Formats: sequence, structure tokens, C-alpha cells
Amino acid sequence: MDLKRVLESSHELYNIAFDENLSFQFRLLSIKEYNLINKMLTGGTIPPFFIYEEIFNICFLGRVEFISNSIPFGYIVSTGELIYTLSGKKKIDDFLLEIAEERKEHPTDSIFEHMKCVIFAAFPSINLKILENMTEREFIRNFVAAENTLSKTKPEFVRMDLASIYNEIKGIKPEPKAQVKSERVFDAGSVEKELGYWETKEAEERFLKEEIQRVRLSKEDLKKLDKRNT
Repeated sequence: MDLKRVLESSHELYNIAFDENLSFQFRLLSIKEYNLINKMLTGGTIPPFFIYEEIFNICFLGRVEFISNSIPFGYIVSTGELIYTLSGKKKIDDFLLEIAEERKEHPTDSIFEHMKCVIFAAFPSINLKILENMTEREFIRNFVAAENTLSKTKPEFVRMDLASIYNEIKGIKPEPKAQVKSERVFDAGSVEKELGYWETKEAEERFLKEEIQRVRLSKEDLKKLDKRNT
């Protein structure tokens, strides 16, 4: 396998093994390549096995000239036909299933997908192919630069909460917030909805009596304090 050609192709790697001594590594056809070849196959002017051989030559990730002449031609043709089928000859069910699998592999709530979307939003000239050819360090630098750009151009933009993500990964629970005591307030409207009008009137009267009693007790306590001071 030509590793340099694999890396330069920027495509997923596929493999077919006919036996333990014979296998081919290849990529799939691009949409443009597939559409052109599909027209050639449906046109009927060129025998299909010649076209499948050419598909093999385009997508094989090794050096075609180094393939032994002793390998039966049928293996080359079969591989080319397989590449053609995998590249676009799908039923609608398979097409939708592939979209579903891709969504599962790249969930929208993952950190990596979030970072990609932020970069795409800030720098529209960067596409997926450019992104995947970045080093990890370049990817992080572009993400931070994208956050800075969006923070200045879109006030509603919120940076990724690194502390929350770190705490979640490490299993660190946030400290509970202190509860603020609220004063006792009688809300006749809300009580009336729950108890009804007559029960509300009774509750309101009870509340007023308790408040009057509390005020009286407070005055008596003040008198006692006055006596102590004198």
C-alpha cells in the first residue's frame, strides 16, 4: 500500500481481501467521478469490464504498475465494480440508513462537533476537508480564534463552558447554592385558586389574627426590655 497516496487522498480507506495473500486497499469515487462513470456505463458504448478496470486504477491506493501480472484480471474487474456500487449505487433505504449512521457517529452534542460548527460559523472559507487536514494543535487554535471572532461580532454567542465539561467528566458535583429565606407574604390570589373563595377568606382571617398576635407579643417584649434598662 502506498501510504503517501492514502494520506494525500483525504478519503476513507476500504479494503477487499480475496485470500490471505491478495487484498486491495482503495477509496470510493467522488460524486463528480461517479456521475461521469455512471453516464459511461449507462451509455453502453464501452464494455463495462473496461470501465470497472479504470475505476480500479483511479481508486486503488497502491501503485497499479506494481501489481503482478499473475493476478487474474477478474479480481481487478470485481474490485472496480464493488467500488462503483459502494460509491453511489444505493437504494433509498440504504441512503437514509447511511445518513442515520453518520448522525450517530457524529452527534451534535459532542465537543468535537460543537468545535467544528463554531469554526465553520466564524470562518466560512474553511470546509470539512481543510478541517480534517489540520493537526490537533491547529484545530484548537482555529476553534479559539473562532470563539473570539463570534464573541465580538455576535453578542448572543456563548463560549464553551470548559469548567462544567471538566466537572462532568471528572464526576465533580457543583456546590449547592445557598437558599435565601423569603418573608412570609399572604397571596390571596394564589390561595384562592387552590382552596376556593370561602376557604381563602378563612385563611386570610387566620393570617391577620396571627400577625396581630405577633405584633402584640413584640410590644410586650419591648416593655420588658424597657423595665430592665430602667
